[in-house]
Amino acid sequence: MTTSSTDLKLQRCCETHDDWRMLAEHLIDGFPSVAAGDVLRELARARDAVVAFSLDVNDQFGVAELMARHQLMLLSGEVRDIARLDPERHVRSVDAI
Repeated sequence: MTTSSTDLKLQRCCETHDDWRMLAEHLIDGFPSVAAGDVLRELARARDAVVAFSLDVNDQFGVAELMARHQLMLLSGEVRDIARLDPERHVRSVDAI
């Protein structure tokens, strides 16, 4: 059963992680329907993001885990991706001619 993003409650598998390898192993175990390569790709993207935003080392694992879990839940179909904005057509001067 899928849930909407408004119902989504992301849970961490552990209180903390000591290193990226342990986190990767836990995510691979937690998402058996997602290929291990995809899990590692999403974790690498999340790790790059937390490093780029200069998060404290103690916060990096938790934030990266939540980011990766959300993406992996989308990939596995556990949650649906919903539109965030009501799309509208923007009229540009070139279109008006």
